[in-house]
Amino acid sequence: MQDITAHVDFTAVAEAAIDAGLHLYGYTTQAYFLINGGITDLLAETDAENICDYLPLSAQLQKLTSPAEMGELFKIIALGKEVNMPLCGFVSGDKSRLL
Repeated sequence: MQDITAHVDFTAVAEAAIDAGLHLYGYTTQAYFLINGGITDLLAETDAENICDYLPLSAQLQKLTSPAEMGELFKIIALGKEVNMPLCGFVSGDKSRLL
């Protein structure tokens, strides 16, 4: 197992991408990205009465989305060309204005 996290200057990445002809489609936190992508719907598929299955999944969701954990610490950026539809991970919580 290897930690592959890195400190990224997302403003510099976005500027370089735009200068290279790409479009910025979104920038957000891990929490917004996962929630927009339906992670809570996946948890809802598990019966809350089944504590052995539900509690570990709920704890994992909490760690991934909580502002005190990974939810605000990790960020996601989408760059590309000719994408003519909204990207579901960025439908709310877009922070592109902060770049």
